[in-house]
Amino acid sequence: MKKFARLLGLIVILIVLLIPMACSSDNTSQKPAGEGNEGGSKSLKIGADAWMVEKLKLDVAVKKFKANHPDIDVQISPYADKTVLSTFALQWSQGKSDVDIAMVDGTATAVQFLAKDLLIDFNETDFFQGSTAKENFVGKSLSFGDLDGFQFAIPISLETYAINVNKKMFDEAGLLDANGNVIQPKDWNELYEYAKKMTKVEGGKVTQQGMTIQWGPNAQSTLISVAQAMQGSFYDDEGVLTFDTPEVREMLKIWKKGADEGVFSIDTFTNKDAGRNNYKADQVAMLLQSGSHAPEAEPTVGKGNTTVIPIPGSEVNGSYAFTAGIIVPRASKNQDLAVQFIQEALMDGETQIAAGTEWGKLPVIKEHFEKIDAEWKDNLLAIIEKSVTAPFYKEYPVLANEVPKLLQEYLTGKMELDAFIDEVEGMIHDIDKNVK
Repeated sequence: MKKFARLLGLIVILIVLLIPMACSSDNTSQKPAGEGNEGGSKSLKIGADAWMVEKLKLDVAVKKFKANHPDIDVQISPYADKTVLSTFALQWSQGKSDVDIAMVDGTATAVQFLAKDLLIDFNETDFFQGSTAKENFVGKSLSFGDLDGFQFAIPISLETYAINVNKKMFDEAGLLDANGNVIQPKDWNELYEYAKKMTKVEGGKVTQQGMTIQWGPNAQSTLISVAQAMQGSFYDDEGVLTFDTPEVREMLKIWKKGADEGVFSIDTFTNKDAGRNNYKADQVAMLLQSGSHAPEAEPTVGKGNTTVIPIPGSEVNGSYAFTAGIIVPRASKNQDLAVQFIQEALMDGETQIAAGTEWGKLPVIKEHFEKIDAEWKDNLLAIIEKSVTAPFYKEYPVLANEVPKLLQEYLTGKMELDAFIDEVEGMIHDIDKNVK
């Protein structure tokens, strides 16, 4: 009996000693994204495509938020490319996450997370209240992150594909009207003639490029843009994406001719930003990709010398419009704080207006949008109001990755037009187009 009493006493002593040790352990580094730290402070982690940090003024947004909420530590983790999204999908499906907020380049890329129900529905949060009520968003921007009433993403930085123009070069070529406005090319044949007229070659070297078309990693976006502009839709009668139409085939022949002659630059094959950089350097008359580059180029090309015009047909049919998307994984341990940060910091007027005026990433909140006074903004809005976003296919990223490679093979003569169309149509047929 005495031995038992002594043993029981030893056990009690050990428990008394071990409890304080366990309580004093520092487990902060083991906590998932968003969990509180000692002293009641909280942390919020944001994963964002690298370009967003500067162009969407994320540092400014974080600084302002932390000034208002000093007990909250906000960290930005930039990622270099979209391959990280597959890592997110794996983590989130296991109920874990390194981030509380993820920002993706185009809401269509977030659709892949919906099949496994990995994202929160913002309709089930307090987000759509006050200044961020649904009626306060520009046009149909919210629809770019909505699927069947499930608001899986909040839009930020409204954009559309259009033609960025150097008005000085158009003036020199006699392609401005009496009021100094660009004379809109009627179709792709006339657009080719414009580009040819404004291409300058000296000593066998192109010194002024008539037109650069985004044929690099974002070429899939270019294709749906021009198809929408010419035809009013890039879907067939059954509602499936298609490029096998007479209009697209004719346009592709013009692209090939322009590429062969050097009228259309192929610089974007190896450098996605080559067209943008050359346009900013005052060396390109027309740049077909996001219309955001006109304001970006103004400081170097000259005030009033840059603007945006529609892709032939998009003044009637629209183009491909898109936004970066803000998503919150269900695996986040701090969803309420994530929603609060999006509402207060990412929808903030100062940061949205700065992103718009400097980089052409237009605000999605009407009040902020209306404070930007520029010709290019009005021209873009006229296109955006008629435009559509990319197909919400589960495996749409497959097209975004593979179609540019095939297009480049066609444009360089390694593949015939029929073979290119057949390859792309086969890929569209084979990918998983379901979301739920």
